[in-house]
Amino acid sequence: MNTQGWLRGIMAKNMEDEVFVRHVTECLSREFELPVNVFEGKDDYIIKLDQYEVTVSKDAAKELRNRGAYTLDKILLDKLREKGFEFNNEKSQYTRYCYGIFYRDSEGNLY
Repeated sequence: MNTQGWLRGIMAKNMEDEVFVRHVTECLSREFELPVNVFEGKDDYIIKLDQYEVTVSKDAAKELRNRGAYTLDKILLDKLREKGFEFNNEKSQYTRYCYGIFYRDSEGNLY
């Protein structure tokens, strides 16, 4: 795994929940070159990526952040896909990380 995956793991373990949610949504915005807005409610986050809107509870966001560095990203991508957002799981290194898709180079290193 490259430095980005390692760094994301540290971020997931050390960031406050809201800060991490906003970081993840900014990653999605950059990846797909679409605007993103995050609205924090009493018990949940409403995330709007372009015209696609999904909701994740604060408890779920916290649990997903603690479960894995890219777990929240994957769940948000799955929810966006359910709303009609189309993308390829292997679009980039970022989306491959979200879905646990890794390749080995000729020296056996994961990327």
